[in-house]
Amino acid sequence: MRVPLPRRSLAGQLVLIVCCVMLCSSCVTEKEFLYLNDQIVALNKRVDTMDSRVSKEVDAKLLSVREQQAKADVELTKIREDMQSLSGRLDENNRLVLRAIERDTTTQDDMGSSMADLKDRVSRLELEVKRLNAYLSLEPMTATGGSEIQEGAVVAPGQTIQVPVVKKPVPVVKEPEVPAEERLYEVSLALYREEKYEEAIAGFKNFLEKYPKSKLADNAQFWVAECHMALKQYEQAILGFQRVIKKYPKGNKVPNAILRQALAFYEINDKTSARLLLKKLIKQYPRSTEAKIAKGKLKAMK
Repeated sequence: MRVPLPRRSLAGQLVLIVCCVMLCSSCVTEKEFLYLNDQIVALNKRVDTMDSRVSKEVDAKLLSVREQQAKADVELTKIREDMQSLSGRLDENNRLVLRAIERDTTTQDDMGSSMADLKDRVSRLELEVKRLNAYLSLEPMTATGGSEIQEGAVVAPGQTIQVPVVKKPVPVVKEPEVPAEERLYEVSLALYREEKYEEAIAGFKNFLEKYPKSKLADNAQFWVAECHMALKQYEQAILGFQRVIKKYPKGNKVPNAILRQALAFYEINDKTSARLLLKKLIKQYPRSTEAKIAKGKLKAMK
């Protein structure tokens, strides 16, 4: 006969089993993240060696962008001068129109007083004609025809003159000047959209050097990494997205940066790192659009 174990020994065995399971799960998670960290460190070393080779090309591109920016500043200054000149001309035209309106108003007042005098004179003449007709027993004469009243003609009583309405000049509203910070960002973004990725990288890096605390800094860093993705420089893209995640953890580009970093790992055939990042994205941002995309990518990787 087997003797049943006491309750205390059974409870001890259950505690031991739970501890073992927890220890194994923590070890697996720690191993996965250590693996991911090792991969990023290795990529940092490889990209550092590549940076020394491309530094001269980047400096040349940056110089070209700066020259283009200087030309753009000169053109903008010329445009501002032309706008000021046009504004001055418009102001002068407005003054001339106002003077013309004042002259027309004065003329209308004079015409009004003249019309009142003419009406009085015509009324008196009509009375005289009626008296003569009555005295001579003649029929009163009636005017026929309906010709239009010409400008400057004498108008009979009861008729009116339509005075043309002069429209007031529309005031010129000057557009607010775009700050240099936003102008440099938009120029670099336009280069990206034109698929001039190397020039766009130089432009965004110049932006980050001049305006490191700008509200557009996380966007600029994200587009640097996107340019590397477009050039199929996946290792540099991974490090670029990592800078977005670390430097701007509260920015709106973090979910997209994690997703794009996972896709870059997938492109260099590191599917393990890609899966880890996609799972991290789904866990941290479960309601985001990027999380939905990550779920689809995970299914495709199986």
